[in-house]
Amino acid sequence: MRTELIAGDPAPGVAEAWAALAEAAGTANIFYEPWVAGPSLLLPESGGLMLLLGWTDLPDGSARLDAVLPLQRRTALNGRVRTVLQNWEQRVRALGEPLIRAGEEAAFWRSALGTLRAARGNGLYLRLSALIADSASTAALQAELAARGLPCDVTRAHARAVLRKGLSAEDYIATHIRKKVVKEHRRLRNRLAERGAATVDLLAADSDPGPWIDDLFRLEMSGWKGRDGVAAAANADTERCFRAILVEAHRRGRLEFHRLRVGDDVLSLLAVITAGGTAFQLKIAYDEAYGAFSPGVLLEMAYLDHALAPGGPDLVDSCARAGHPMIDRIWVDRLPVVSLAVPFDRWSSRLAVRAQRLARRVRARAKARAQPPGTLDRSEMDTDP
Repeated sequence: MRTELIAGDPAPGVAEAWAALAEAAGTANIFYEPWVAGPSLLLPESGGLMLLLGWTDLPDGSARLDAVLPLQRRTALNGRVRTVLQNWEQRVRALGEPLIRAGEEAAFWRSALGTLRAARGNGLYLRLSALIADSASTAALQAELAARGLPCDVTRAHARAVLRKGLSAEDYIATHIRKKVVKEHRRLRNRLAERGAATVDLLAADSDPGPWIDDLFRLEMSGWKGRDGVAAAANADTERCFRAILVEAHRRGRLEFHRLRVGDDVLSLLAVITAGGTAFQLKIAYDEAYGAFSPGVLLEMAYLDHALAPGGPDLVDSCARAGHPMIDRIWVDRLPVVSLAVPFDRWSSRLAVRAQRLARRVRARAKARAQPPGTLDRSEMDTDP
């Protein structure tokens, strides 16, 4: 495989090859698919997008796109100093895995590390965040670094909730969810029934997603996300970005929009985007006026019937933060996620990675001294450079 690092708009035909690659990738990642990446460029932090492309030359003289890793440079001093090269990071993205054709992971990283070593002006080292710790790509990268004698620092490690198929929803609840939680869920449903019949419905393929998106954004703005300024509609560019993604996902038949309502009142909404056998929970919102009934929990419990039914996805990624107080009580499986500091194969880059490692250890020791005895210190596992 040969790799190239490009900036600006890709050559004609690359977008189509990129879309085809996403369907053949060993690890699904909707956030790096071209139809999601395009609207994400509207976000203020998404500038400077570059693409690391991996090509395989075929016997007929053509070339097949086998890998895409979106990248950007992180800078300091108002952009005057390039500090690191990192996989593309913006507020939509919940996963940083490159799109690599299944089985080509080792070939990609073997070529990519050489390409990045030869490139100049990309900062001190490569920072890769939100990788799946045990994915084929991460394993291939770590093996290649070990073969070259290059260090690979884990700068952050955590685990977030995922749902794996296997059991039916009824068996899953009986096996994995605490009886206290199930009892509370039943009590909330009964209390809500006093307000009227609760209905959970799914947006039809031939329906207009616009009103559902409007309700999702309205509920977000009316709650804590709106108050904290992190709701999609809190910023015009963010609203345009998320709306474009949801509309396009629906057009492609990849949007699962779930809604809990009582009469005409929408209590909660859950937007899920599918990618083959993997699904990603992009957004969930609920009406705080019904907060006493935990409508978000009620909708997630109802979602189990959908996701764990025959023909459902192999894996659903919650895209939630580690230790989320709601979803962690319902979903028992975890996805290990790491961030890595990877040196370019030159002495200055190795030195920078070692300096970052030393700085993390100093911070960890200082924090440990400041903590009361017996307190668990996780600073080395939860700090990015």
